[in-house]
Amino acid sequence: MQCKRCGKALPSNGISCKFCGALMDQEQINMRNNLQDKENKRIELLSEKYGQIQNIEYQKPKENKILGLIIIILVLLFLIILAIILNVIGK
Repeated sequence: MQCKRCGKALPSNGISCKFCGALMDQEQINMRNNLQDKENKRIELLSEKYGQIQNIEYQKPKENKILGLIIIILVLLFLIILAIILNVIGK
């Protein structure tokens, strides 16, 4: 099988030309697979290998509004008490 870009022979393994780096097209891959099926070796595309696996689970971040509100109230109370104490000490 010849490379469609440079015309040199394609390697027996891999899916790109070693001379010019051009990738084989689907027709060339199918021809290579048919030849290699006899030896039980088949070129597997990345989309075939990884495209079917859907094991990634996306989760929405949990919002804890009540905890945020409690923290804000505690910080405000601390600042108010601190201001009162500083005001009393300053007199």
